[in-house]
Amino acid sequence: MLGPVRPAAKADAPDSGARTRSRRASVSVRVRILTAVLITTALGMIGAGIVSYVLARTATYDSIRNGLIQETEEIETVARVAGRGDAGRPIRGPNDLLYVAIKSSVPDPDQAIIGLINGRVTWVPDSDVGFQKTLAADEELIRAAAAIRLKDPVEVRTIATAEHDPIAFISVPLVMAGSTDLGHYVAAVDVRSALAPVRRTHLTYALICLLALAGVGLVGNQVAGRLLSPLRALRRTAQRITDTDLSDRIPADQLSSNDEVADLGRTMNAMLDRLSSSFDNQRQMLDDAGHELRTPITIVRGHLELVDASDPTDVIKTRDLALDELDRMQRLVEELMVLAKARQPDFLRIEPVEVSALLHSVLDKVSPIADRRWVLDASSDQVVALDPQRITQALVQLVANAVRYSAPGSVIALGGRVTGEQAAFWVRDEGLGVAVEDQSKIFQRFGRGSQRPAVATGDPGLSRGLGLGLSIVSAIAEAHHGQVQLDSLPGQGSTFTVVIPLRSPAPTGKPVLEDAWPPS
Repeated sequence: MLGPVRPAAKADAPDSGARTRSRRASVSVRVRILTAVLITTALGMIGAGIVSYVLARTATYDSIRNGLIQETEEIETVARVAGRGDAGRPIRGPNDLLYVAIKSSVPDPDQAIIGLINGRVTWVPDSDVGFQKTLAADEELIRAAAAIRLKDPVEVRTIATAEHDPIAFISVPLVMAGSTDLGHYVAAVDVRSALAPVRRTHLTYALICLLALAGVGLVGNQVAGRLLSPLRALRRTAQRITDTDLSDRIPADQLSSNDEVADLGRTMNAMLDRLSSSFDNQRQMLDDAGHELRTPITIVRGHLELVDASDPTDVIKTRDLALDELDRMQRLVEELMVLAKARQPDFLRIEPVEVSALLHSVLDKVSPIADRRWVLDASSDQVVALDPQRITQALVQLVANAVRYSAPGSVIALGGRVTGEQAAFWVRDEGLGVAVEDQSKIFQRFGRGSQRPAVATGDPGLSRGLGLGLSIVSAIAEAHHGQVQLDSLPGQGSTFTVVIPLRSPAPTGKPVLEDAWPPS
């Protein structure tokens, strides 16, 4: 028989893991920063306190040891004085010696001095207070002190008794010729009392550390909140942004500092500006492209609906018109594809090109287009690095524009020059020129000036522009990190110049452009 199946146990595991992940995710960055700061600070304070306590405790033990050893030196001094007969009283045995040494002593509150004769307490200082009084009654200490013999080394010893815990003491045995008594000079220190100032100091240190940690926590909370405010603003901004609205930005008052987090916020605002501009450009391009494509589609549809299928002449005329409109739509799509590819890394294919050879090649291609007087203004035998096909495409487009707006027999000139840190290629005509108010508009997608073409040419593409030609020229120049300049006045012709920055001299001494575009 099959055993019982318990699917609920399997279902619980993912839920438990999800709850664990949720708890981990719920800990904010501010809390993690504060926790790390407080733990690090606390560990530093604890380490400093432990080291300080150990050093202070060691210093206290050294002080106790030195004090007890000093007591042995005092009893030796008294013994020497007594031996010379300067004690002020006859010294006939250890009892007299202990009397002279002890009765004038004034021990500290945590110290005690006792004189033993044959293991019994005989002399104590007159200031019989505190530790001195209780120690004289401690039988365990008395037995331990009386057990020291002459052959034993005089050293500091420690004992813990039922009444005192612990005690550091030193016991000096005393004997004199002519006396059978065995005396002991005992000096003791209450270690707990001696260490009390150290403990109080470090308890005070611990309280100060707790207050300091609280202060660090409050200040750290404020500082972390201020530092992380751009991130919170970034999160709120990202939550508000949609695919149809990219206008939200991180407020400027959140980016007033000069740290890395504020730099991140400013970088995100700049990125959003670029994205918004890119989306706006794409939306505008799609709207304009839809508008431009709608016209030929409407024309073709209208003529096809009205064509007389029984009339061969009408059929041929309608077919020719439809093919012409389809050619125009094909050119529009191709030029839109060029503009779309202009920002891709593989848009350019850079190679060394001689300026003179490039200009003569373009001139040979465009001279049969129309009845114009073709002129080469200037040239150069210097070599630059660029994409010859794209520069040719730009110059041919400028020539087509010049043909469209100039009269037959007028001059159209090409030229190129390498000067300083840039190379320039231009097309000059004697046509209608461009009005000042139109000079920025004509470089926009589907932008057209107010001037009508001067004459119709045999090439339908030249006599009827799509409004994308100068946009393509500008995109090619920008892909080379350059720009297009226009010098024109109505009725006085136009000069369009493609300016491309140079990088550094080639090994042959001739300037070259960037080896790769865009640079990495």
